Amino acid sequence: MTGILQSSLPATSSADPAQALAEAASLGLGACLFPTMLHLSATLDGGALAAARAAADDLGLSLAAGAGWINPFHLERCRPVCALGDGDFLAGLRQVVAAAAAIGISELFFMVGLIDDRFDRSIPWAGQLEATASLLRRFAPVLRDHGVRLLVKTHEEITSFEIARLVVEVGPDMLGVALDPVNLLVRIEDPVEATKRIAPYVRQVFLDDAVVRFAEGGLRRFLHPLGQGDVDCPAILALVPKGAAGFVELHRGQFAMPIFDPTWRQGQPDMPLREFAAIVGLAARASSREMAWDQAVPLSRLQPTLDALRSLAS
Repeated sequence: MTGILQSSLPATSSADPAQALAEAASLGLGACLFPTMLHLSATLDGGALAAARAAADDLGLSLAAGAGWINPFHLERCRPVCALGDGDFLAGLRQVVAAAAAIGISELFFMVGLIDDRFDRSIPWAGQLEATASLLRRFAPVLRDHGVRLLVKTHEEITSFEIARLVVEVGPDMLGVALDPVNLLVRIEDPVEATKRIAPYVRQVFLDDAVVRFAEGGLRRFLHPLGQGDVDCPAILALVPKGAAGFVELHRGQFAMPIFDPTWRQGQPDMPLREFAAIVGLAARASSREMAWDQAVPLSRLQPTLDALRSLAS
């Protein structure tokens, strides 16, 4: 089953879930993933959520959503969820989980942070991960009661090693992985090798592609349509569990990786030398390739990505 992230739809300015679902169906996709439950209803109104569920069912689509950000050190990003709980983040998150379960959504992806969080000297990254794990452990009974699993996304700030440890610490019955391979490149990880480290826990896969090039005294990620970059999507899909859902996401961030800065490298003690060399090798090979895609127009990658998906399925 392949779907699309709502924010990657051509008419992404539409705030109406029914319109987003209809657009996903018109593209021949089987699911629509909303960034958060609040994108389905800002107040988690039961009637609005039931209407979205009915619209998806009428179109033969699977309905999926995210939980937003979960990081005790950055609750400013969670204000709408905190508001649901009258200022209490966990109380608001409890409402999000209950609302998801009520309309048959049993998995919610989330992000731990942003790339700047990893290098924030005032709040050590290890401490952010520890606090997030502690919060998730405290929240586990709510997840069990509602039959919902949270999925930590391989976002650009977190490594596959850290995610694997987080899943084991919280428990794979409560926490899984939303695998986003293009983000692994930002952490100088080989997407296939990184997938092997977390494959048993993967429940969702985000589908996009990118090329790594030398830039600004280091490396930078440049986004490409699926099948035209450095991410070996067939190899990755062969590694993840059969039931994992796939969602097209047309990423926007390019991200610089100052790999020759020793302080930057020390911030990633798990980084394998073999994978570091492999990513640098990709950049060396890319130096002779034309930059074919306008990074400022991510939606230009949608049609070739859909064509690539159809080719993969045939």
